[in-house]
Amino acid sequence: MPFRRLLATIAALAAAVAGALVWAPTASAAPLPGASASPTTVPRYGVSTVTLTLDGESSTQSTPTDLVLVLDESGSINDTEFGQLTDFADSVVAAVADDGLFANGGRVGVVGFSQTAQDVSPLSADEGAVRSAIVNNTQMRSSTCISCGLDRAGVQLGPDDPLRNQVVIVITDGNANPGDPTASAAAALQGKATVFAVGVGDGVSQATLETVASGPGSDNTFTVGSFDDLADLLEKLVEAVSVPGATHPSIAVTLASPWKLVPGSVDANLAGSSIGGVTPDGFTWSRADLGDEQLVITYQVKHAGAPCGPLGVNSSVAYHDDENAAVVFPPVVVTVTCVPPVADAGPDKSVAEGSSVALDGSGSHDTDGVVTSYAWGGADAGVGTLANADGPVATYNGLDDGADTVSLTVTDDNGLVDDDSTTVTVQNVAPSLTLTSCPVDPTAVSTDVSFTGTFTDPGALDTHEMTVDWGDGTTTTPVTSPVGATHQYAAAGIYDIAVTVTDDDGGSDTKTCGFVVVYDPEGGFVTGGGWIMSPAGAYPADPSATGRANFGFVSKYKNGATEPSGSTEFQFKAGAMNFHSGDHQWLVVAGDKAIFKGTGTVNGSDGYSFMLTATDASPDRFRMKIWKTADSTLVYDNQMGAGDTDAPTTALSGGSIVIHKN
Repeated sequence: MPFRRLLATIAALAAAVAGALVWAPTASAAPLPGASASPTTVPRYGVSTVTLTLDGESSTQSTPTDLVLVLDESGSINDTEFGQLTDFADSVVAAVADDGLFANGGRVGVVGFSQTAQDVSPLSADEGAVRSAIVNNTQMRSSTCISCGLDRAGVQLGPDDPLRNQVVIVITDGNANPGDPTASAAAALQGKATVFAVGVGDGVSQATLETVASGPGSDNTFTVGSFDDLADLLEKLVEAVSVPGATHPSIAVTLASPWKLVPGSVDANLAGSSIGGVTPDGFTWSRADLGDEQLVITYQVKHAGAPCGPLGVNSSVAYHDDENAAVVFPPVVVTVTCVPPVADAGPDKSVAEGSSVALDGSGSHDTDGVVTSYAWGGADAGVGTLANADGPVATYNGLDDGADTVSLTVTDDNGLVDDDSTTVTVQNVAPSLTLTSCPVDPTAVSTDVSFTGTFTDPGALDTHEMTVDWGDGTTTTPVTSPVGATHQYAAAGIYDIAVTVTDDDGGSDTKTCGFVVVYDPEGGFVTGGGWIMSPAGAYPADPSATGRANFGFVSKYKNGATEPSGSTEFQFKAGAMNFHSGDHQWLVVAGDKAIFKGTGTVNGSDGYSFMLTATDASPDRFRMKIWKTADSTLVYDNQMGAGDTDAPTTALSGGSIVIHKN
């Protein structure tokens, strides 16, 4: 067997020579484990230092040991040196026997090698027979076939035996013959035995020794200046191959979730310790042996975030050695304290009904972790609704005016929660009215006049009423959607129909049809002629132009006609403008006021419209408005900026206006 099974038999040799170790023929206690942590309470994501201790023993059990001495008998060794080598081999066997190797089932064999190898003594439990064979051995005195000696030792040991320790000590004073398969022979032997190599003098290289031995360096290779010095090497050699309480001990640490290993934090106090297999979840400590000494391993663990409370640090701490000692480390528990998150629903908000506003909960936080979920709720279905209710920023949609309290619950990555709330005030928005059709053509008195319209209101829960002011002193109310109504006017005039939609929260919108012409074919006609002083700005083509403007007109309904007939002339010399009417489209005579509209030409060019307003009063007054029909570009207006149905303000400078009654 390799060195991992080497027992106290060789240790006894050290006791015999140097008194350094004590033979332990029977099993002793397994290494004693301990475990602790400091501190034992940490905050979330905190760090604690774990300490594992292991008190070793001189030996854990006695196992039969087979020792083979492989001795160089080549011709480079003279008689005196060979005698010194023989004496050294004999002293090793004597020391091992005195300390009970043979009494505990052990055996010793001796191999000599030169050009070939021979069994000086096969493996034997008879001390006397082995020593006699060594003393009576005859040197072969030829070349150096190291592989022959290694192969022969392997044959002596036989198959790898898991119930026995198998050790080989090779002593040589020179390198192998050229072409000698030393490396392959050594590898085969090392597969089942722990091999130590001793070089004598300066004829053997360190490379050869390290090829033969189970490992490089002073643990497995030794050198002396001469064969006479071998006796001085005995203590050192036996100490190197002596068996401690545990051979090849290892401790595999696996951390429990949610703990992670702090990088670079693993440390062991004993020289020769090896730390391997390091991952965030653990590591493995190992060493060649553990004797009567205390091992202290420390490492730091960091809490990974969740859960909290008393938590076991180690999932497992698995001990193993070649003696199969039973070692169970006590559990390590560290308590983790966690802080709940802080919910922040943000400031109170206002929003118009039918609109949305962001509710920002991103100010929520967790001092020792992160917020993992958001839950908005509590919206009153009669006031508003929520969208994106599972995100840090929710959307509140206002439905109807009112105040609404909205709650926010946040949860952190450890499952702890907190709540907050904010108030959303939904403000009313008035409806928006559109009149889709209004009277366009002039309408005779006592004839139906109608309009239609629609409205929208972002307040999805609002109810509405409509009222209509027909402009003649008549009001229709209330009227519900859809928007629209019919009315008959009793008197001629130009009326403005005002429609108002009002919601149940008092918001309203008003739109007007405007300029609804109601005429009375039997209501009279108008004539006029004369001149006015045209004011500055009346003629946009030349705003500074002022002076006399002449006019003449007649407009009347013939019997049964729905459109008036007549003629209108208007001349403004300062602007070099001459207007002549074509069609008269409608005429309204109401009291002392007449207004009519039609088309015509300017300086002989078609494409113009006009509206003439006149009053038969004291003084008579006159207004003329002319524009391009296609795009409403204003050509002339002596009452610039006034409404189309406003009474004229420009008094005649000469002439007269007469409204004729039927």
